[in-house]
Amino acid sequence: MSQPLKIALAHLNHATVGRHSVYMPINIGYIGAYARKLLGAGNVEVRLYAEHEPLLGDLAGWKPDVLGTANYIWNSEFGLTMMRAARDDNPDIVCVAGGPEIPETPEDRRAYLAERPEIDFYAYLEGELPFGRLVERLAGGETARELRREAQDGLLCLHPKTGALLEGEPMLRPMDMDVIPSPYLTGLMDQWFDGTYAPSIETARGCPFKCGFCFQGQRYFSTIARFSVERINDELTYIAKRMKETPGILLNICDSNFAMYKRDEEIAEHLRSLQDTFGWPNAFNVTTGKANYDRIMKITGRLGNKMRVSASVQSLNDETLETIQRKNLPWEKFVEIQEEMKKRGMITMSEMIVPMPRETKESFFAGLEKLNNVGIDFLSPYTAMLLKGTFLAKKKTREKYKMVGKFRVLPRQFGEYKGRRSFEIEEVCVATDTMPFEDYLECRGFGLISVVFTYTQFDVIHRHLKELGITSFDFIFAAWKRIRGGGTELTPIYEDYLKTCRDELFDSREEIYNYFNKDENYRKLLDGECGDNLIRRYKNVMIVDVCIPALRLAYDVLEMISEKNLDAKGRLALRAARDWALATRDVGAIFHGEPHAFKPRRLTTDFDVDAWYHKSQGQRPLADFQGTVSYHVTGDHRTIERILDQARRLFGDDYNFWMPKTLNNWSISEFWLKCRAERVPV
Repeated sequence: MSQPLKIALAHLNHATVGRHSVYMPINIGYIGAYARKLLGAGNVEVRLYAEHEPLLGDLAGWKPDVLGTANYIWNSEFGLTMMRAARDDNPDIVCVAGGPEIPETPEDRRAYLAERPEIDFYAYLEGELPFGRLVERLAGGETARELRREAQDGLLCLHPKTGALLEGEPMLRPMDMDVIPSPYLTGLMDQWFDGTYAPSIETARGCPFKCGFCFQGQRYFSTIARFSVERINDELTYIAKRMKETPGILLNICDSNFAMYKRDEEIAEHLRSLQDTFGWPNAFNVTTGKANYDRIMKITGRLGNKMRVSASVQSLNDETLETIQRKNLPWEKFVEIQEEMKKRGMITMSEMIVPMPRETKESFFAGLEKLNNVGIDFLSPYTAMLLKGTFLAKKKTREKYKMVGKFRVLPRQFGEYKGRRSFEIEEVCVATDTMPFEDYLECRGFGLISVVFTYTQFDVIHRHLKELGITSFDFIFAAWKRIRGGGTELTPIYEDYLKTCRDELFDSREEIYNYFNKDENYRKLLDGECGDNLIRRYKNVMIVDVCIPALRLAYDVLEMISEKNLDAKGRLALRAARDWALATRDVGAIFHGEPHAFKPRRLTTDFDVDAWYHKSQGQRPLADFQGTVSYHVTGDHRTIERILDQARRLFGDDYNFWMPKTLNNWSISEFWLKCRAERVPV
């Protein structure tokens, strides 16, 4: 080929109603860097894209020879739409997709590619080596049609004449990942250092665990391939020098089990030196390991406890765990870790997935009870996704456990491009032989209330519960019964949530396209009426938008269930604490920019609630702090506005998107008002 081969690589994220992802697309960075290494800089030109507008412009003007798109569940339809647009401008362009969103069986793979004739080749496991070999042969003069006459290692394709599936042998994984040049150190990622993207790194690839709901539970990924510590630290230094002016932007670590291995201590030590030198990173998006928690806690401590520790259980039902080949930590160790995190002032978090095989409504509630009573701050119950290539999605698994699959639009993952509407669709399980659909809905309803009232916004409630000897679960269960029983300001929100949980489900992908291709229904997506993450949406309505009614309800329920535990003094103390919480935790006013949000105010109570909350460390009961005290209540206006401005820069102007994203990255306590006692109690 006399001219350099022109390669466009895209990992696209919908931004129709808020940006889906703010992370630099390191995956296509690796593929592009390896292709440049193989072909030589003078023989190839590689351009990377995270947004569709520049890609569409280059498809028409620059006219690449090859278009490669990342094919994940959140952007597979988007990539296909761009391939169709590419063919409009250049019928001879070679289109390659790659990623986990591909069926497992040969029959299903052939059907998948036959329905997507725009895809010439599909990299069905890791993409660097098969894509690199493919573009080498294209650069050498071979055509895609010629190459599709025989199987290519690491790739899927359909024979151009017979339509038969040709599946190449899996390519061996390089254990020394340094064979792939660094996209950062070679400058491929420089375009994203503009203050609107968060850098991503990968230190190791693969996962030794076999969880049946995860794509990486396959045997292929069971061995761990690693980049060298020296290479990783060089990348981190390169990144930190460019991030020091935007210290609020987090670092995304893409590993499946970061901080679990000995060498991660070296990486953490370097990260700490970057924190000291450049003031970055101050926040992380990371999945920590599922073993070696002593090391994980050591590493997060070295990073100033700014790295959240994953302690997900997915289920606490032994039959379910055995079925999906998931091994949780021993419960005693799990509790020990949660207690240590709380001592450090860290947010504790865990996840559950429902419904999975052998889970029942009773076992799910029992699992939530155990987690609630440990005092988890951030509890996420997810609907089971039937991801392609996983144990849960296998036909045998579905049949054995009578799993009912439904389809729904991924939260906010849709758009219209060059006259074509694109919807990202996931298949989820909503019933099994041990959990009927109505039980699933009840689990979702209780899960929402559990998420709300375990959130940090209500940590003061849990302080009261501990003093009164009442379990967290008993409180949340009582709040749930009160809300679903009717007559509260949260009841209509709860009922709307359950209705939307029903309405979001479809029987097929085709039904979704038929429904949302109608303009009046597409408008519902644009307006956020449907197609959102429902737990996230309704949780934040309750926590932020109706934060004052939610706090009032929490204290009403608390007083009701603790009636036998309270004397007259205790009841007065509880009401003083309610007044203090209502005055300091009106985060709704702050997020909505209401004029009174930061207006100084005065609060007088008969108990020094603020001293009890901040200084007693649970050693003295609130009743010991009796005495009239007057507070001056104010907020750190500048710091809060800086955080909110940064969030809008990263996630766009859609409040219903940037607000929950902000609370994912910053503790809600950052937005509370502060009290200064103006008169010491007598």
